[in-house]
Amino acid sequence: MFSRLAKLMSGPSEPSPVADLYRHRLAIYESKLGEPEHSFTDSAERRIDIHAFGRDFVPVCQEGSDEGYVLLTNGMSEQRMSGVHGDAKPRAELMWYVREPTEEICANLRWLANLPFIDTTWFGFGHRVALPWPPVAGTDFQTFLFLTPIIGPDKAIAEALEIAGDPVEILTVNLISHRELGLIKSRGLDPFLDLLDDNDYPPIFDPARKSYV
Repeated sequence: MFSRLAKLMSGPSEPSPVADLYRHRLAIYESKLGEPEHSFTDSAERRIDIHAFGRDFVPVCQEGSDEGYVLLTNGMSEQRMSGVHGDAKPRAELMWYVREPTEEICANLRWLANLPFIDTTWFGFGHRVALPWPPVAGTDFQTFLFLTPIIGPDKAIAEALEIAGDPVEILTVNLISHRELGLIKSRGLDPFLDLLDDNDYPPIFDPARKSYV
């Protein structure tokens, strides 16, 4: 009884720093992308929510529509990644352009966002995560590749987002084939990026995409 009375007399509790940072990130996301159509909350101790922002990916200067979602994690940057060197940013959030925010897609995105803290590693531009099997139904590709956004509002999030004095990297999630991975390993990332341009690489993840190599 006395503990309840003390809480009432002391007024509402102060918001936690973690909650403040969560709202800070979401406010920046919403300032660039609008309000999310869906938010998939995480009940784990390291909370990494996923927000789904609807988007028509066809430029306003063109006709037609290509509707999908921008998925963006909220919580990965709460903790610094280990072993970051050079000019790489010590904190990151992940972004994935998808047709629908399915349970399978969200599970993969959340697993990737947790991986640096499980394996004590870090993710940056051009980094890869190779798996022994395809992580998504309908594709034979087994390797995740991280790039950085080239679409204006998405680039602006990275420019605006800072946590505890650290800049935060926004990394886009891409799935590539075994042969494409071989090209990157043998010749570097730039020839592969040229292939993406030459083949009009679609912004929205397409599990049926054919390998460019």
